[in-house]
Amino acid sequence: MHSSKKQFLVLEIAKINLRHNALLSIAVAVLLCLVTPFLIGTANLDRNSAAMPLEMFVSLIGIVLLTPVFQPEQNEEIDDLVSSKYCSTAKVHLIRTVYSVGIAALLICVFTVYMKMQSCDVAPILAFGTIADALFLGSMGMLTSALTGNTVIGYMPPLLYYALNIGMGPKLGSFYLFSMITGSYTAKLWLFVAGMLMMAAALFYQRIRKRMV
Repeated sequence: MHSSKKQFLVLEIAKINLRHNALLSIAVAVLLCLVTPFLIGTANLDRNSAAMPLEMFVSLIGIVLLTPVFQPEQNEEIDDLVSSKYCSTAKVHLIRTVYSVGIAALLICVFTVYMKMQSCDVAPILAFGTIADALFLGSMGMLTSALTGNTVIGYMPPLLYYALNIGMGPKLGSFYLFSMITGSYTAKLWLFVAGMLMMAAALFYQRIRKRMV
């Protein structure tokens, strides 16, 4: 009984946050996926070429979905309201993070299936690699937002790092975002692990910061 109540509470928090805080981010992420085929070819591509729209465009949805996780509480009135509720702010942040990651993964998988239907040589590894990029970029924005207390500033480091990858290319080694274009997949594991660590650090810092206030 207690377990079912907790599950219901989690679902209610997720539903409320999706309705009031996440719709714009989700809409922008979906729009980015929809315009990608008009910006770059997504049909009849070999494995390396198929990685290009995924790594260079679709992965950006991670920034869109994860960076604003802490945004509502950066408004003091909302922060006070959330803090006064029966569910901790840390749990709310965790729920937002989980559904944001889930939505990003879902959109990436759907886009990969779309490319498969367009006669592209895509495989699950391309979807995983794109998810790794999205998590890395998004968690970088999320961590910056936590450290600065400002979501707008949070968007800057991942976008700058994205631009750095375009300029430096494979010189970035294990943290090169576009490695699948060259046929290399090892970097994706490093990016995935780094993304998870930054995500955990952001959630932990936000929790500690809240206790210190």
